Amino acid sequence: MALRAGDPESIGGYALERRLGRGGMGTVYLARSRSGRRLALKVVHQQFADDDEFRVRFRQEVAAARRVSGAFTAAVVDADPDAVLPWMATSYVRGRTLAERVAADGPLRGAELRRLAIGLVEALRDIHRAGVVHRDLKPANIVLSEEGPRVIDFGISRAADHQTLTMTGRVMGTPPFMSPEQLRDPREVGPESDVFSLATVVVYAATGHSPFDADSPYMTAYQVVYEPPELDAVTGPLRDAVADCLDKDPSARPALDELLERLGRLPEDDTDTDGTDADRTDTDRTDKDGTDADGAGSDGAAHPVGTGDRGTDESDAVPTEVGRAPRRPPLRSRPPLRSRPLVAAAAAAGLVAAVVGTIVVLRAGSGPDGGPDARPTTGSSANSALPSGWRPWQRTLAKSGGDVMTRVDGTPRTVSGLTGRRCLASGTDLYCGGSGVALTRLDTRGHMAWQRPTKPGDLIGVADGLVLGTVEASDGTTRLEGYRTGDGERVWKTDIGSSYQGAVFQRGRHHAVLTQSWDEETFQAVDVRTGGTLWSRRIAHGLSCGPDVVAGRPLADCGPVEDRGDPDTPNRLYAFSPTTGAPKRIATLGSGSFLAERSGDLLYLEEHGDDYTDLLFLGTDSGRERRVKLPPGLSARQTTPTLVGDTLYFVRQNGEVTAVSTAGKRLWSRATQVEWLGPPVVSGRRDALYLGTAAGRVIALDRGDGRVLWRGEARTDPGGIPAELTLNGDALTTVYGFDSVEAAGSDVSRGG
Repeated sequence: MALRAGDPESIGGYALERRLGRGGMGTVYLARSRSGRRLALKVVHQQFADDDEFRVRFRQEVAAARRVSGAFTAAVVDADPDAVLPWMATSYVRGRTLAERVAADGPLRGAELRRLAIGLVEALRDIHRAGVVHRDLKPANIVLSEEGPRVIDFGISRAADHQTLTMTGRVMGTPPFMSPEQLRDPREVGPESDVFSLATVVVYAATGHSPFDADSPYMTAYQVVYEPPELDAVTGPLRDAVADCLDKDPSARPALDELLERLGRLPEDDTDTDGTDADRTDTDRTDKDGTDADGAGSDGAAHPVGTGDRGTDESDAVPTEVGRAPRRPPLRSRPPLRSRPLVAAAAAAGLVAAVVGTIVVLRAGSGPDGGPDARPTTGSSANSALPSGWRPWQRTLAKSGGDVMTRVDGTPRTVSGLTGRRCLASGTDLYCGGSGVALTRLDTRGHMAWQRPTKPGDLIGVADGLVLGTVEASDGTTRLEGYRTGDGERVWKTDIGSSYQGAVFQRGRHHAVLTQSWDEETFQAVDVRTGGTLWSRRIAHGLSCGPDVVAGRPLADCGPVEDRGDPDTPNRLYAFSPTTGAPKRIATLGSGSFLAERSGDLLYLEEHGDDYTDLLFLGTDSGRERRVKLPPGLSARQTTPTLVGDTLYFVRQNGEVTAVSTAGKRLWSRATQVEWLGPPVVSGRRDALYLGTAAGRVIALDRGDGRVLWRGEARTDPGGIPAELTLNGDALTTVYGFDSVEAAGSDVSRGG
């Protein structure tokens, strides 16, 4: 991949030639030293660079990688963990990952499988001799080089004389390749955990799937802790060896020297048990996609070694989160899980593991043999208000590389001028569309009721049993369309030319959509039920207007054409009659933002200079105006104001959140240390408010004093508009992402 606008030309004195990949942790570049040596240079994302805990982790990754000889890994050439954006440069070795090899060509056989298994044992032995436990051995972290397998990515490793890289309450790794002790108590894992992971990787290489695969990460984790491995497709001495390595008791697993001796007795020829030639060596073949045997494409490019950020969506994991399993062939028919009775009340401790876009909640209680019960939570508990049958969930709404809409400068386009949302809530359901997202209906459990191929440009609203969206025609004009909420089928469409598509307002017992004509003076109301025009009204000549819908009331904010946009020129506010469209001037306003309606009054935040200074209560019928002075220092720059109940929340891009009552009293102000937060949603039951970032990270604040209750982890790369949050009891739905758009459900009672 070529360098992008904004990429540096060099880092640490190393010239960057092109991008090799972008993962959860950072971006990887192909770089050259002054002498011409090719390197893989990893630069961490800004969101992690600002996290002190992450910097500790990155320093330890560098230290751990430097401890190991490099014979079976990738030698660290240079690094600067204290840079503004920490980076590490490692040797560059050609080769595909094991995950890519299996996905492209299927399982390994014969001599190829034997070489992999023995090579991994040798690599782990070298790593353990350096006093390091890798803790994230998986197919995506194994490169099949010409010299043999190379183990990469020490991002969650643990050195004997360093603190563990897993902080309290977090479980890191990829469930199909984790050990039981890593899921139960990640702070106490030893070299035996790598032996368990080694066996899962060998089984994956031989069969195309982990011995603990299930339909979801949390069910996989349950299988790892309690269920026997599935080894039906593994036979002979190899089966015996991996079965011993997969013992739930770490002390019962064989040592690496013993395992090396046992694997050495495997057949050295390329003939499988059925006599077929199953060893398709990498040196004798070119892939269908033009990738040759060493992982280089037709341009000679190869994957970086020494970093787990290889740019593959299925295998990359944010270092502070549990990663997805690599892409694999479809699972064959598997026996159903044996059910165990649910524990009604959980103990105080629990395992919470965040998968990239998926939350895994493992509850602690009394499991088999008195151990912790790691089964996934279901339904509601005495302390949680969740819909019946709810479980944590995740869905991809628009894949990376799709047609996610962006502005010319590359930033994501606001999906709707008035809502700014890719998903709109109606009842307990979400209706999603726009920004490359096909029209979709999801319930609060993440179940897809329906999906249609239509990809609206904007979502307008949900009303009268219809989802309303716009579609841009090839001639640049726009159609407004209505789709049934029951099945997503289009009921009507109407051309609205190049008009501004507004939002839904109340019109008697039914609803209409306010649109604006190209002349910026004329407005129309479109019937939600039929798509027909209900009325068309021109306010006046010589005005430039913008539509607003506040609490279902249609408005127009107008100013003289020659002075439009001048902050010193007051604007005229008009209210339309919902039934006839007759405009009525109700106020003269300075610059500011509408918030909501309270007791018949419109609430308007007025700004002077760089600050919000006044809260106006505007009577829509009588023309009365009441002004409340706001506390000083409420910046209007890079700030999102939101009214919830009788409290105003001002959220700045630097992570500062301030609460002010509608009486003008500052209640509290907190620096959350999490940047680019979006508008909050509030839980009265929990007395908390929740805010999310574009990367899907959610934080919870106490409503009373603003203290941080918990901070979640980022689920994807930073960039884009803040996450959209919807709360139903304790079930929080988060829509997030830039390169791809994801939706996930989590339980706020358990820290998101």
